[in-house]
Amino acid sequence: MENSSHVTPYSSSPATTNESQYHAPIKHSKLRRKTGHDYASPFAYLITVETRDRQRLFGTIVGDSADTAHIEPSELGSAVIAYFRNIEKYVKEKTGCYVQVIQYQLMPEHFHGILQIHDALPKGWTLGIIIRKWKGVCSRAYWDMNIASLRDAENEEQSMENSSPTATNESQSHPSLFSNGYNDRPLLSKGQLDGWIAYLRDNPRRRWLKQHYPDRLRKIYDFEAGESKTHYTAVGDTFMIKYPERQQVRCHRDLTPEEIQAEVNHYLSLARSGVILVSPFISPAEKAVYDACYKEKRRMIRIVKRALDGKFVYPQGRDFDACVQGFLLVLAPYATGSGNAAETTITRNQCLSLNDYAADLASSPTRRISEPYHGYIPSSPAASVSSQSNTPTNEK
Repeated sequence: MENSSHVTPYSSSPATTNESQYHAPIKHSKLRRKTGHDYASPFAYLITVETRDRQRLFGTIVGDSADTAHIEPSELGSAVIAYFRNIEKYVKEKTGCYVQVIQYQLMPEHFHGILQIHDALPKGWTLGIIIRKWKGVCSRAYWDMNIASLRDAENEEQSMENSSPTATNESQSHPSLFSNGYNDRPLLSKGQLDGWIAYLRDNPRRRWLKQHYPDRLRKIYDFEAGESKTHYTAVGDTFMIKYPERQQVRCHRDLTPEEIQAEVNHYLSLARSGVILVSPFISPAEKAVYDACYKEKRRMIRIVKRALDGKFVYPQGRDFDACVQGFLLVLAPYATGSGNAAETTITRNQCLSLNDYAADLASSPTRRISEPYHGYIPSSPAASVSSQSNTPTNEK
């Protein structure tokens, strides 16, 4: 699992420069691995590999709109796809085991693939061995193409000089195609596979939007906000944090359908009047409020937990589209947390912590008192957040 340096919330450190806000926190190079997992056992995995220095060697994004965006693969990109699809045949011939290629997505500088190991692999074989051999054959294809290109250029130069060609330099003939290692995510929950497939298919559209709306999708690191001067990673319209009317959305998770609808009506009315809603949107009622505001494109600030360890990825699904369209700001607080903070599960302590962040960001954190409420609303947001543990535990 990747570890990260982090900025402790509520510190009194001096403000960072505008330039430094766009640089990611320093991270160690070890990629994601699930500790103690048997990578030779039957399991499904989402694999991600990157080119060295994120060079765009595999192809280009083409299309007149986000909906028509797709990858036009290079010669090397086509080879990478072909070798990945051949994994099934290769592993079957070498081990007699069935490893299924479920889905893949080529991008200019990285590759996603979903593999299903159906049979327990024999001794000496693991997921890592399969990926290493696939990367190896892709690298050899890259070397062959690179050497041919160098020789063509060299021969042309030597021909112009009317002299015999010299040998290709060994260091030039074996450049590195991939960065070290790879990222794997085991399939852990029902429905996760469908989400992976949808995510892979959506990659070209997302990239097209990033290229055409860079200001709305730029990550801002060390974005300072709230009474407590917390440091966040931000994506979206950061002007929202300065808007005078910001209301925290916090609803108990045990409300009846009728009570949930009442909450939706109340908060949607506020949003229609120009109030910006602030929440992690976790409970069923809070999610219903998010759904209603999303449908009408009402402005919201969403607090997410996936940077509690300093790690941040782009907003997913509808959050991504809402940021592009300018009605959502996603904020991820820096905090001391474990390496599992990016997992999909969330603990009660994390929920409380995120609600306290939302209260700290809202100009009106206290919920209306005209209706009963069984949850906890901090009377002093900054004090409450400071008293909360900034080292939430994680559930597996």
